[in-house]
Parts: sequence; structure tokens; C-alpha cells
Amino acid sequence: MAFKKSVQALFLILVTLFASVSIAQPIARMSDKDVKELGKTIAKQEKAFDKALPSKFKKSILRGPSGELMVSDYLSDLSDAIKHLNDRFTGQYSASAEVTEILTRSSVMHRYFEANPEVKGVNEWDVYAGSLQQLASAYGGEFPLDSDSVVRRIGDKELAEAAKQAGAFAKSFSSQLGKDTKKVKSLKEPVKDAQSALKVIASVSKTLESNIKKGKPSTAEAKQIIEAVDEVEDILELDDMPEASIDSWEDGSAPLDKIAQAFAL
Repeated sequence: MAFKKSVQALFLILVTLFASVSIAQPIARMSDKDVKELGKTIAKQEKAFDKALPSKFKKSILRGPSGELMVSDYLSDLSDAIKHLNDRFTGQYSASAEVTEILTRSSVMHRYFEANPEVKGVNEWDVYAGSLQQLASAYGGEFPLDSDSVVRRIGDKELAEAAKQAGAFAKSFSSQLGKDTKKVKSLKEPVKDAQSALKVIASVSKTLESNIKKGKPSTAEAKQIIEAVDEVEDILELDDMPEASIDSWEDGSAPLDKIAQAFAL
């Protein structure tokens, strides 16, 4: 009986571990609307953090490898940077410069709290830092941010346009690839495979464009596109592939690169 219970317990552990691995997914790309809401949340969390800090600490000067930091000035500048993000972020402007400033300034304080966890306000900072990690991810970066790093977000409008261009390019390149390799017998079957992958890119890019415009999650579609891109690029590396085909792909695949960048794939 004891042996049977041990087996059952082991089985439950394995099922739990398998489930946790199976459901693990990449972090979904945030829509412009999501980023806008996150900016508002960050503003509230920064105020809560400021309120939790002791007045003595606010009047202090922190000294580190990069020089002296007047805490009160730092807090004021950080608050202004967050306000600038919320004022300027639109569907036309992704405010990448403003986010870079927020993440750079916040990284200084984050490292201070990591080294001094006893300071009052660290709990509020941890909540704020969690949102900053989301913000960094939405802009293709990580938090804390290195001092010389710059982040950039591809907004919904720019991404939807890239998806549209990717679909059109996949169709035209499929036709061009067929013409370029028509007389190369060794490439007959590989080209068919490449054209099948290009058909997937053209079809799924249309769905991706629609999802982006509607603010729907679309990581699955982006992954399908990039997987198909990998198939095409593997075939383009074959020995008998004409240089004209390779050059055409390199010249026109920028929208596909943009999709990969936007979804960190």
C-alpha cells in the first residue's frame, strides 16, 4: 500500500511538472492600448513609492560609481519623465526616448535598493519595478537597463503596416523564386516547399494585420510567420540557389524582420 501511494505521489509530481512546462508561453506583445494603461499604472505606483519614502532619505545624497545623486531631484526628474510618457505616447509616436529615460533613471534606484533592502519604501519600489519590467519588455529591453542602452517600440500602426507589406512581399517573391529557379532541376522540390512556406506567410500576415488593428493578441500568428521564414531561408542557402533570388529576399524581407523584432522572436 505504501509503495502504491508513493507511485501515485510521484505520478502527480510528474504531471504537475509536465503541465508547467507545457503551458509555458512567451510573453505576449502588449498593444498600444495596453502600454497606455501601463503608463498610468506606473505613474500611480511611482507616487505611492515617493509617498512611502522617509523625508530624511529624500533630502539625502547618494554616492556611487557614477557620482552623486540628490534624491529629491532624482524623484522629481523621474516623475516628470513618466508624465512625459503619458502625455506623448500615441498610436503615431511610441515615446521610445521617454521610456529609455524612465528605465535608465529607475535602474539607478533599483540597484540602490538591491544593495540596501532595509530602506523604507522598498516594498513599494518592488511593485513599481514589476511594472517597469513589463514596460521594458514592451520596448524590446530588460529592466534594470544598462546605462548606454536604448529601447525602441514598434507601435501597432507600424506593425500592422509591416504585416501588410510582408504578405505582399511573400506573394511576389514566391512568383520570382519560381521564375529564377525554373531551369534548375535540383531545386524543383525545395522551391515547392519554399513556396508553400511563403503561402503561409502571405495568409497569416493578413490575419496578423487584422489582429493588430483590432488590438487582439497575435503572438501565435507571429510565430507561424517566423517559422515559415526560417523554412524559406534554409532553402535559400542551398548550393544551386541563384544569387538573384537571395538578393531579392534580402532586399524585401525588412517587414518580416520588423515582425520578428516586435514580438522578440
